[in-house]
Amino acid sequence: MRTLILAFAALCAALTARAQQPTVVGRVTCQGKPVAGAVVSDGELVTRTDADGRYAMDSRKPCGYVFLSIPSGYEVAADGLIPRHFGYTTHCAVDTIDFELEKVNNDNFTLFVSADTHLRGDPEELDLPQFRKWYLPQIRREIERTKGPVYSIHLGDMSTDIMWHRNDFGLRKYLDVMKTYPSPVFHIPGNHDNERFVGMEVPDRLWDSLAQAPYRRIIGPNYYSFNLGKVHFVMLDNIIVRRSILKKNKASSHNDYKLDERQLRWLARDLETVADATPLVICMHVPIFRYTGIREDGTGEFTPALTEMHDQIMPLLGRFDNVRMLTGHCHVFINIPVNEHIRQHSFVSASAVSWKINGPESRLISEDGTPGGYGVFKFRGDKVDWQFHPNGYEADKNQFRVYDLNTVPEEFGGQPGSNRVLVNVYNWDDDWRISVRENGREIGAKRTWTRDPLYRLIRRDALPTRPTAFLAINNAHMFVVETSDAASTLDIVVTDGAGRRYRQRVERPKTFDWRIE
Repeated sequence: MRTLILAFAALCAALTARAQQPTVVGRVTCQGKPVAGAVVSDGELVTRTDADGRYAMDSRKPCGYVFLSIPSGYEVAADGLIPRHFGYTTHCAVDTIDFELEKVNNDNFTLFVSADTHLRGDPEELDLPQFRKWYLPQIRREIERTKGPVYSIHLGDMSTDIMWHRNDFGLRKYLDVMKTYPSPVFHIPGNHDNERFVGMEVPDRLWDSLAQAPYRRIIGPNYYSFNLGKVHFVMLDNIIVRRSILKKNKASSHNDYKLDERQLRWLARDLETVADATPLVICMHVPIFRYTGIREDGTGEFTPALTEMHDQIMPLLGRFDNVRMLTGHCHVFINIPVNEHIRQHSFVSASAVSWKINGPESRLISEDGTPGGYGVFKFRGDKVDWQFHPNGYEADKNQFRVYDLNTVPEEFGGQPGSNRVLVNVYNWDDDWRISVRENGREIGAKRTWTRDPLYRLIRRDALPTRPTAFLAINNAHMFVVETSDAASTLDIVVTDGAGRRYRQRVERPKTFDWRIE
């Protein structure tokens, strides 16, 4: 009996030891020397390297890869557009995934932020010619002439999922088009970067994982973190793909906008590695907050648009002193001061409202009247300033557009005989200021909740066969000015949060047509 007990105990000990054997191991080095304290994750577990730069995880390999949260003061090599801060796991008992870093002083760096390029490869909609004319050459020039370390982020919807099949234009084609882009890009997926047609026979619980598979295979991890200088970046995938049953027993997809449970567990563990005072940048495709109107005092009213994700993430962010959320998806600017420590930036699309309604007779602007474009953030230590760069314009000369409502037809929001002027300050946030002088006298401007007249004109002429698609929206960056007469001259100065001043002299009456600037 004693012999059997001892044998059973030995077997249990052997099985326990076997179960505790790591399934993923590796080493993080720089020029052959160990990098201690680097954070590595499999998308669920989070660990740090030891004094010899080694890490080990008893991982279930849930995501099919392991990623390094690039430490401050380092970079990784890139494979074309893709930074190689990750490695794929296999079905082997133990995977060895090493990471090699390059030392760099990146306390001061510049970040280029784009969203919603929506490349489609469509010969009728001409997205690629427009992309190559308006967006790609301009951002390339800006990056190439920027001094110091430069990095780029894409906030999702690089592609358009339906065109993966209709035009054979998927994520690999996106990478091909971006071959001349001069900076590696940290990506996150948008709702249009997932496989739409997974299969009728696939259970709903597996749809999200299978829909993500092409993105993970071609681009890389769909959520992860890294550090640049003094800033910690968290890249989230807040798209959960669900199955929808269509007619004739076909299945397509719909989306929930929140974090799955595994990603939420990982996020909590990742943030445990970050000090309270570290500036935190949270990137995701779909914004959590949206504006609902303007109060009498000129401040914006806002509410959570994603209530479940709000409840998931906000408790994790409460201890941090400085948080910025960078988002896309809506194709418009939504800059919201959530509270004293958290600010949400939602970016206008690089494609404006959609390539399909742009063209030689239209204008590259979105539903809120903002030109398509991208953001440039300059981080200097733990400080940052940022500027919108509109496609086809000089950033220092085009941050707002002015409408003389006397000359705008009523169907586009005009008010003939009112002597009012409307100012659309694309990238407005609460740190900005606007000054309006009429014949040298300050008359002020009142923030208002309304739609952009030029976009309403474009929308009417561009898509007469789709009356409910891509409609103009009320937005929180419009200002109305009451003037004394219809022919006075106005001097408008808009000052951004960094103190840059943008000026326009408006001679009235001002013509309203396609050429308006």
